[in-house]
Amino acid sequence: MKTPNGTPFRRVLVRAIGGPEQLTLETTDDTPRIRRDQLLVDVEACGVNYLDVYQRSGTHKVPLPYTPGFEGVGRICEAGEAASGFRIGQRIAWINVLGSYASQVAVPTDRAIPVPDQFTATQALMFQGLTAQFLVTEYHDIRPGDRVLVHSAAGGVGRLLVQWCKRLGAWVVGTTSSDAKAATVRTAGADAVINYGASYEFLGELKSLTGGKGVDLAFDGIGAATLESTLQALARGGTAVSIGSTSGPRPAIRPEQLIPQCIRLAGGSVFSYTADPAELQRRAGAVIEGIRAGWLRVHEGKAYSLESAAEAHRDLESRATQGKLYLVP
Repeated sequence: MKTPNGTPFRRVLVRAIGGPEQLTLETTDDTPRIRRDQLLVDVEACGVNYLDVYQRSGTHKVPLPYTPGFEGVGRICEAGEAASGFRIGQRIAWINVLGSYASQVAVPTDRAIPVPDQFTATQALMFQGLTAQFLVTEYHDIRPGDRVLVHSAAGGVGRLLVQWCKRLGAWVVGTTSSDAKAATVRTAGADAVINYGASYEFLGELKSLTGGKGVDLAFDGIGAATLESTLQALARGGTAVSIGSTSGPRPAIRPEQLIPQCIRLAGGSVFSYTADPAELQRRAGAVIEGIRAGWLRVHEGKAYSLESAAEAHRDLESRATQGKLYLVP
């Protein structure tokens, strides 16, 4: 069966929990059908994120079978009768719409973000930019001279965090796992870079860089291998924000680990901070303005065909990549 634009409808399907090999491509007559308040979008690119890995591997439960992916960018090809404020052919991005590894996606109007035509696919994919935006605004009032630690600073979110914190006047140290990635972090503007290699050991060097003081704010997306050391890296009254667990489940943290230095451990989800449609548009507007102004530079990522979704997952999990990975239907 053909979609409204005359091409076959294709999607990636996960039928069983497991490794990347569970990602299979399907051509189907089960085409998306939109509700009154939805937009049918021809997908230009769909982002590949660690949340997709967590769902595929069973760390985060999703009913089977399902189509992965929750962010993308594309052009509207059909609109429901209640989908006001949008036009056919308009370019939009979205987050938190499961099923985005597909050639077409039904996007609720309250999730649709208008994006400039001149943006590249990587610039238009909003998940990482929105994540960085809420992280720098919700947990600490970053001021000039504040010391900030960004783990995995060569990754998509990490690189944006470095730039945003520098924009606010912070002194930023980024951690990463190779010399090549360290060069990328320096290019993003970090004041110092720690290459922890395969060991994830960074605390001694960080203490030396800060004269033993530690940092006021830390972003930790690594989890098992770093979180306890991240807490030890905080200055008195500092805040650590746990934003992921790429090395494994986060360790249990006891209150007595926080009390002596009056430090805080926080966590949050960009989906919570963008659940309100007006808030989503406001935060997306800040990201788009930063890109337009030139101070928020989005590194061009790596594109994969929809058939190569498994390869994209393998590359993401290998820690060998930098920047955004995305699929092109």
